[in-house]
Amino acid sequence: MESRHVRHFLAAYDAGTFAGAAERLRLSQQAISKSISRLEGHLGVRLFERDGRRVRPTAYAELFVPHARTIAAESDRFRADLQDMLGGRTGLLRIGVGPSPAAGLLAEAIEGLGLGRQVRFSVAAGVYEKMIDDLIRGRLDLLVALRQVDRNEPLVREEVLGDVAYVVVAGANHPLAGRNKIALADIASERWLAGTDIGAVERAYLASFAAAGAPLGRPEIETTSVLFAHATLDHGAHLAILPELMVRREVRAGRLVILDVDAEPWTRPLVVATRVRAPTPPLVASLVEQLKRSFAQAGG
Repeated sequence: MESRHVRHFLAAYDAGTFAGAAERLRLSQQAISKSISRLEGHLGVRLFERDGRRVRPTAYAELFVPHARTIAAESDRFRADLQDMLGGRTGLLRIGVGPSPAAGLLAEAIEGLGLGRQVRFSVAAGVYEKMIDDLIRGRLDLLVALRQVDRNEPLVREEVLGDVAYVVVAGANHPLAGRNKIALADIASERWLAGTDIGAVERAYLASFAAAGAPLGRPEIETTSVLFAHATLDHGAHLAILPELMVRREVRAGRLVILDVDAEPWTRPLVVATRVRAPTPPLVASLVEQLKRSFAQAGG
């Protein structure tokens, strides 16, 4: 079995047609068809049923897909490691990080490894649920983020660093700053800023407001930018519900305040995720352990 045959299979599976796979890979449709036929001959099973211009994956194809994605991902990983070794480096570690406390913890963990310039790090920002696909396909080696959607992904191994509490945050000059035991009903009509794609925690705090008889409407501002959220809150007109670790530095500096809201705690797990079938490289294992230490030291 050749890795190029596996890639051609995945392209056809994802595109739904041999023509689409050929266009994506810049090959002829005939080349894709021959390649997949050779793969089917090697495996001894039919992977696609030809249905006019489209192809329908068989049960054997569905069984093969997760293995094929791992083969392709690990092949890419080997090529990257080989190039780094030939260039005199230990390797490249590709990390996905969520717009959450994960960013600060990751920076501390990388510094804590003490590797200097021996290893290159490529860090991409995104939302956990949207980075899972990059992890499975080998474009990332691990990701660190708050898990906002509870789901079972068979190709992903998750390790929980701990739970992160969400708090109601305001600028230091907000009229509610310094008040004690604020009821949810007293802040439901305030001007709100919220993150996008925050899933389970949003459902949790919306349920709390509804239970208090003060349903929370749509936020005035939605954003995925942590810097923009901090800047907007600093102006003093809006409130937001954010991870406590994300705003801890700004609170200590006196730019933001955590409101004393009378409500049940809202939490989400901070997780490190890697591919299930991939052997865990020592560098990845070391970084995961360093992340655990950084989270413990942060008092998460």
